[in-house]
Amino acid sequence: MEKVFSMLKSFTEDNGKLKFCITCGNRATSEALFAVGDGAILVEKYCDTCAEKEAK
Repeated sequence: MEKVFSMLKSFTEDNGKLKFCITCGNRATSEALFAVGDGAILVEKYCDTCAEKEAK
């Protein structure tokens, strides 16, 4: 599955549960959206540092 970076946006918890960066395990502060084909969008959560790296 090829994922193509689409967009980065801020993320805040809305239900009180913390979410964690999928790369380093720190608290997630951003959501990255990726197009993965057939109109599907993959949403992954990152800390600010890892989000900047993923967006490049």
